[in-house]
Amino acid sequence: MRAVTLLLPALALGTVLRAQTEDFGKAYSFEEREPKTAVERIVDRVMPSLVKIHGASGLRGITSYATGILVSDQGHILTIDQILLQKDRTRVVLYDGSVHQAKLLPDDPKLNVRLLKIDPSLVAGKLVPLWPPDEAGAHFRTGQFVVSVGNCFRLAEFSEKLSATFGVVVGRANTALRYRVQDVEYDGDLILTDACNNPGHYGGALFTLDGRWIGLNMRLLDSKETNTMLSAAIPVRDLLPYLEDHILGKAPVVVRSDKTPPWTGIVLFDTAGRQSPPAYVDRVVKGSPAAELGLRPDDLVVRIDDYSIRSCKEFGEVLARYGAGETIRLTWKRGTKIKEGDMVLAAKEDKK
Repeated sequence: MRAVTLLLPALALGTVLRAQTEDFGKAYSFEEREPKTAVERIVDRVMPSLVKIHGASGLRGITSYATGILVSDQGHILTIDQILLQKDRTRVVLYDGSVHQAKLLPDDPKLNVRLLKIDPSLVAGKLVPLWPPDEAGAHFRTGQFVVSVGNCFRLAEFSEKLSATFGVVVGRANTALRYRVQDVEYDGDLILTDACNNPGHYGGALFTLDGRWIGLNMRLLDSKETNTMLSAAIPVRDLLPYLEDHILGKAPVVVRSDKTPPWTGIVLFDTAGRQSPPAYVDRVVKGSPAAELGLRPDDLVVRIDDYSIRSCKEFGEVLARYGAGETIRLTWKRGTKIKEGDMVLAAKEDKK
């Protein structure tokens, strides 16, 4: 399970990437063994879903390598947006050691992430993508053990395994409120860990010890308040809208002015503040569509049809796509149980 360094000091990066991978892909100094512990089995299971990324270099202080996560069987790869990602100069190395030219898709400036795409028809085997888990699966807590997977200091080449760094979640921070972090526009909550994001880990994945994907590794961050370097990850729940837009092709949420505004009878626990809170039900109006469906206070709305709901704001934005009289499929969480049912939306003027 240990990563082994393959030293190629006499070869330039471009020469390495053009080399035949079958000559280098199995260049281990020892025979590979089967994973023995539960943690090793989890790391071994997620490895095929991560890739090595090589891009433009030549600038002092700018690394030319990073990590990415396969997020679709069509060849989509999620990573942190960096200078090294340049058109016609970005290549991806899959788990089997094969090298593929990557196309750059639109980035998300707010999240500072970008999707790459390779041609799946040129892949010999089957791609093994990851996808952000549901609200329960994406949960993390302070003190939780985690493992960060990435190409630490470019130790891995071709089919050599990536590095796994263990640590704990040391907290969460809002970049705008608690930490004034340099060069970060993302203003959501960050997962802070002591599993250091070394160069090459950027764009890698943060997992819990039971194999749940909870974060995308960011670059090392500078805290202006404490003058320290922070290892952080973007929670996967915040990445879902971007992935849905560019992979699933979901249309942007727009208000339908030609329809009668809908009413559910759900009153959410929506407190004022910079961040919209999760869509917890505060109360349910008697005789409303929500009451007929059986919703109760403290239920957490997590989905409307195929749209994920992570906040009160998103609940309102998605609901605005519909009109009175339409039927939606509502999914909500009650305790540890997931419930769902069809709701016929009423008109606002009909509310009691």
